[in-house]
Amino acid sequence: MEKVFDLFEIFDCKFLKPNFLKFDDPDKGCITHPVLLREILRCAKEYGMDLTVIEGGFFRKSAEECFRAFGIDKLARCVNLNEDEFLEVKIDGKVLKSVEIARTALEARRGFISVPKMKVHHLTKVTLGIKNNMGFLKKPAIYMHPQIDQKLVDLLNFICPKITIVDGVVGGNLSEMFPKPIKHGVMVASDDVVACDFVAASLMNVNPFEVGHIRLAIESRGLNVEEIEIIGEAESRKYSLSLLSKFLGKLKI
Repeated sequence: MEKVFDLFEIFDCKFLKPNFLKFDDPDKGCITHPVLLREILRCAKEYGMDLTVIEGGFFRKSAEECFRAFGIDKLARCVNLNEDEFLEVKIDGKVLKSVEIARTALEARRGFISVPKMKVHHLTKVTLGIKNNMGFLKKPAIYMHPQIDQKLVDLLNFICPKITIVDGVVGGNLSEMFPKPIKHGVMVASDDVVACDFVAASLMNVNPFEVGHIRLAIESRGLNVEEIEIIGEAESRKYSLSLLSKFLGKLKI
């Protein structure tokens, strides 16, 4: 983890955003592993940083339960965004014109570290760094489902992590909510969330150009994927959606 801190300009970040979709056994591949979060917080303190951990989660108390059960609340200030004050903000995206977003998330725009889980998603094929921003929004956020790929890019253009660290040590296969764990043993870190998602999706044996929000983000930001510098090596693994997840995806549920 020290290498990540040394490689990227991480020192002005004030917030840390995991994926705590629900309270779950972290070895099942659904949520960001607390061991990784604790390591990030340890390194941050060594570098004189004081990070606040922020997350909403699918259920009202998801993040709060994770903070407490995994001892994250003993290491840092933690904010359950589902119980934060929400403000309606105009973002004037191509499709997404406004959002109800947590006040603390607006503060995090100044600099946050995103630590998503590497897993599949029935609506977006994968859920990585770009999709992790959904945790900032007021629930239910079902209004995001129609044209979700462009809406995710619109949201990203409004609030973007300075550093993304994808947790693929244990990945999530078949479903985002009830995944089958894959012992993948990888992490992907970058100061460009789109490049990070491009590489992470590739490691899942998913063509990034077939993932709508990644392709649209590449186009929106003018990213030349041929210029992505990859440091280190990792093996790809085969991730795929279950038949039920594919069916729900077609229904846009």
